[in-house]
This record gives sequence, structure tokens and C-alpha cells, in this order.
Amino acid sequence: MTVNPFVPIPVILIICALMIVMKRRGVWNFIRQIIVAILIFLVNLRILIPTGEVVTVNNDIDILFVVDNTISMLAEDYNGGDRRMDAVRKDVSEIVDEFPGARYALISFNDNAQVMVPYTTEKENITVALDSLQGRSMTYAKGSSINVVYNKLRDYLEGTYFQKDEEENDDRIQLVFFISDGEMNTGDKLKSFDRLAEYINGGAVLGYGTTAGGVMHVREYSSSEETQLLTYYDSQGRATTATSKIDEKILKQIAGDLELDYKHMMDPGDVWDVTDELHAKIEAGEMSENKAAGMGYAETYWIFAAVLFAFLIYDLIYYGTKMGRGQ
Repeated sequence: MTVNPFVPIPVILIICALMIVMKRRGVWNFIRQIIVAILIFLVNLRILIPTGEVVTVNNDIDILFVVDNTISMLAEDYNGGDRRMDAVRKDVSEIVDEFPGARYALISFNDNAQVMVPYTTEKENITVALDSLQGRSMTYAKGSSINVVYNKLRDYLEGTYFQKDEEENDDRIQLVFFISDGEMNTGDKLKSFDRLAEYINGGAVLGYGTTAGGVMHVREYSSSEETQLLTYYDSQGRATTATSKIDEKILKQIAGDLELDYKHMMDPGDVWDVTDELHAKIEAGEMSENKAAGMGYAETYWIFAAVLFAFLIYDLIYYGTKMGRGQ
């Protein structure tokens, strides 16, 4: 048992002593006065009772967003017709807000991969970078392959991991959110990402899109402001509207390699399911590389506070009734 008083003990002793010295008339009234003074002292004392061992963890967090910025992420099949990329912006913003005080970084990829935001505590930097993601223009798009992000992701995770080791700050939790529709139309076979799992403590692979697919309005050139419906010519030379469909097989393979959960993002509430689960795992110490067992304690002041409240209610009724009779 231990104590952790709200107010220094000498101060509360003086207050309680003054309450007792100011004696009320009547034996029962004086007894209640003494009991109230003792209860105030016990509430302030804040007695803590051992409850057994608990896990204590360091919750310093690094969050790396890996965002697909190919044309297919402009497909309009999220939550009834919204663009996938617009949903990504909102969901990433929610994730950032759910982990205040963390460090955030952003890697995007289309025909190539780049670190758009190195680790920072400034949330606005992530927002600005996401707003600039508009997918590849028709002129420069060369097809989609998730493999293009592998080397950049590997180098960044390795660099962060070994930097933490050099700074003896290896208790930081590394979260990765891999965000894509899984589309690969270059004929490449997906690389294995399993080598990167050792650098990651948690996160999720977030999949956007539907199996029915969605159409895309894209810019012809990077500098273009107007967009047009993306079409292509089929084998018979007919103009056909292009559609993009989610490839969950690819996304689930990446999730399995990285040892992360996969979540198909279909409506705005899905992101909270992801963050709630991560918070629970972090608080349970499942992701910490530097967790320790410590003694847990239960608060008891509320018990004395409840009894004190009952006595005060009794006094209120007692003196209210007495004053009523006097009138």
C-alpha cells in the first residue's frame, strides 16, 4: 500500500483539525463533524492498493505512410462514388489525429517512389503532401507496379531502424500504413516484402476500391487543370471507358509479408476500427520492444469520497428540515 496525496498532508491536517475544533452543538452533530473531517483526510490521502504486475511501455511512435499515387487511385468507387485518393487524404488525417505527438513520414509511388515527407512532428507537412497527390497524368503514366516502392521503403525502414540503434532509442514503436488499391498492370510479379517485417512493430495495409471497379477522370498533362474521362482503345479499335478494380490478393500478400493486418476501406468509419485496434495493442505492450513489468495500483479515494458525499447529503437534508421547522 502507498499514498499519493492531492494536497500536502500537513496542510490537510490543519484544515481537518480546524473543522474538529469548531465543535457543533449536540453529540451526534459533533460525531458527524469528526467523521467528515476524517473522510476528507482519507480522500486527500489517496491510498493506493497493489493489484499485481502490469506491463509498462514507452509509447513514442513513428508512423510511416506508404501511399499509392498511380492513376488508378483516382477511380471513383469509394463509398458510392468518391475518389479513392480523396478517401485516403481523410483517413490519413484521422490516423494522424489519433496519434498526437508521434513522428510522421510519407513515401508515395507511381512510376517511381520518393520520400515526400521525412520524419516530422508537424502534421501540416503530411496534409500538404497529400493534397499534392493527384495521380500520374495520362501522358506520363506507364502502368502500375507496386514493386517500384520496395527499394525506397526498405532503405527508409533500415535507415530509421539503425538510427534508433545508434541513438540508443530503440524503444520507439514503428507503425507502417501501406495504402493502395493493389493494381498491377505491367506484367510484373509482386516482390516479397517479408524481409521488411523485422523493422515494423505494427500498422496495417489499407485497401481502396471495389471489385466492380470505378472510372477515372485524369489530367492529360501534369500542368493541366481540367480532367477528362480515361479511355482506351480495345483490340477492335473501339474507344472504351477504363475502369480500375481493387486487387485484394496482392494487398493481402503484402500484409502477410509485413505481418500486418489487412483492412478493406469502404466507408469513413473503417479507419476508426484500425486505429482502435492499434491503440489496444500498444496499450497492452504488444508492439513495444522495450517493455517492463511493474506493480499496478488501484485507487481507493473514491470509496471514501462516496461515504463523504452521503454524509454531506444527510447534513443538507437534516439542516434543511430543521430550518423548515424553525419557520
